[in-house]
Amino acid sequence: MNEIPRKRNLPMLVFAACISIFIFMLTSSILPPKVEAKQNVLPFQVGEYLLFHVYWGFIKVGETVMEVLPNTTVDGQSARHFRLKTRTTPFIDLIYKVRSEIEGFTDMEMTRSFLYKKKHLEGGKYRDIEVTFDWKNHKASYLSFGKLEKATRILPGTLDPLGIFYFSRTINYGEKSEFERPVTDGKKCILGRLALLGRERIKLGEVSYDTYVMQPQMNDIEGFFEENPDAQISLWFKTDHTCMPVKIKIDVFIGSIECRIVPTPDI
Repeated sequence: MNEIPRKRNLPMLVFAACISIFIFMLTSSILPPKVEAKQNVLPFQVGEYLLFHVYWGFIKVGETVMEVLPNTTVDGQSARHFRLKTRTTPFIDLIYKVRSEIEGFTDMEMTRSFLYKKKHLEGGKYRDIEVTFDWKNHKASYLSFGKLEKATRILPGTLDPLGIFYFSRTINYGEKSEFERPVTDGKKCILGRLALLGRERIKLGEVSYDTYVMQPQMNDIEGFFEENPDAQISLWFKTDHTCMPVKIKIDVFIGSIECRIVPTPDI
């Protein structure tokens, strides 16, 4: 009796899974970052606001916003503050509602993370996650609703899933074709791997972009991609100094999920 509704909601289940790993895949170089602590040398600035529309085929199913928030402090240390918010459209809410807010906090040089927060509503199930970083003991603590669930050993230079996305924008992609960097969500610390496939000029609406085309490796990712080994993610980043993401495509057995940037005069 439960099989029919489960199949009916399958596209939304896949969409939710894709959103959950949306930024987890955007990994980068294991080399020390070639950026300084000063704000003006980074490819992004405080106040940057990127809006993406999320499509399943021709159907708009949601929106994602990525923001660079004002610098702050974490445990007395100066920190950069990033946020990603995702929501399904009102129509999709009637079928399978998704609301997600993720925050990442890194040091000013973006060499390691200090804190990671995730509030996630998916189909009626709510999660409130916080990951703290103890660099003296090289340990990340995963807390669910304030209760410690797991402690994970972390490697030097480990970043959280959102922090590593912004760090990936500081890399000179013209120098090599494969990159890796330690990343943790608090439950597992892995070497995230990313392959640069080449360059491509793409058009989104009326705007054309020169982009790098990249693919992350999914071997160490648990959950949806572990059960669906043929699923594939492709990423398109601008080739200019901003290295801004403009498109993410997730190919799965029911079709493709695409996240496309909404152009503004300065994008």
